[in-house]
Amino acid sequence: MFKTIGIITKPNDSVSEDTAIKLSEFLLTYHVDVVSGNKSIIQEADLIIVVGGDGSILSTARSFVDNNIPILGINLGRLGFLADVSLTGMFDIVSEVLDGKYIKEERCLLSCQIKQNNRILDNFLALNDVIIHRKEHLKMVEFDVYIDNKLVNNQRADGLIITTPTGSTAYALSSGGPIMHPGVNAIGLVSICPHTMSHRPLLIPGDSEVMIQVKDSDDGTIVSFDGQTSIVIKVGQDICVRQHSSFINLLHPKDYNYFEIIRSKLHWGHKL
Repeated sequence: MFKTIGIITKPNDSVSEDTAIKLSEFLLTYHVDVVSGNKSIIQEADLIIVVGGDGSILSTARSFVDNNIPILGINLGRLGFLADVSLTGMFDIVSEVLDGKYIKEERCLLSCQIKQNNRILDNFLALNDVIIHRKEHLKMVEFDVYIDNKLVNNQRADGLIITTPTGSTAYALSSGGPIMHPGVNAIGLVSICPHTMSHRPLLIPGDSEVMIQVKDSDDGTIVSFDGQTSIVIKVGQDICVRQHSSFINLLHPKDYNYFEIIRSKLHWGHKL
């Protein structure tokens, strides 16, 4: 089913590079062409295999979301939420995928625009989350939250996490947010240590637009995207977040079970 496969490795990682070489040799026995480099992958590949971990998939998803190329993740460490093919089972799983035996799952991304006076200054993407926070860990940030141009509230907190269902098991989970199944069409808002006793995480429809206006910044407020890219926000700049128009398709082994991944990663049901 797949005639040309792009392989992406974890930067500066010898294990990832060695694994990619072995994988390339294996794919050639299936008479499958192998390419690397963003330009070649965009032009030729009909499948991307990421040899790394969840972090590598996050960056790959942002780079290729508009090219409609499915992604399969080979995990170099422990079982990941996104990269769920182990090294020991890599060749067997890849063989099954090449034979059309896999589960395809659609995941949404967030599109974030930084605006000032209704002028777009910059655009960013995130598969997990967009996070507003302070440079200084012990200083809160004040901001207003709008959803579809309606004021929700004013907050003083260590920050705010705007999360996809994929990102609900990342920083948002550590901050007390709910776990969202990847099939849920929703955006989550999870405050980080809000200075109030009544605040709770909020789930909104996936087609909503979230706008954040920072009220008190001395150039010490940061917006981070998947924890991999960050920019400084100034007072007067708006942070506008909504679902991206394109989705990514993750490929999983044919026996993939989301709840089994959750049980394994979060140690649900383990006896002390």
